[in-house]
Amino acid sequence: MPTNCHPVANWLSVNLDLYRQSFEKLISDINEQYKADPNASGLPPASRAWFWSKQLPRLVSDPKIREQVLKRQAALAASRIAIEDQIRQQAGALIEQQGEINAELALLEQVLP
Repeated sequence: MPTNCHPVANWLSVNLDLYRQSFEKLISDINEQYKADPNASGLPPASRAWFWSKQLPRLVSDPKIREQVLKRQAALAASRIAIEDQIRQQAGALIEQQGEINAELALLEQVLP
């Protein structure tokens, strides 16, 4: 069965009927957003809120959708861990560099009257 990426959550592969319904909702939200602010761009907050609070909770009862959500959750958790590791490494290196600077400053302060 042909699928498309969901127009709000491009990590989610959905059937064409669901894509069409979601796309129509997105277009409606874009039109409403444009009426309120002609300079607005990007994904309307209303579409994002609708997806997370209404549509996705209904969709996860479908095993195919649920499997994709679980994979996305695992991928995001792995990304979070990787970022936390990078932050710790970079922070550690910066703290070490700061310590070296502090030590040299202390030596310079000792030699200056």
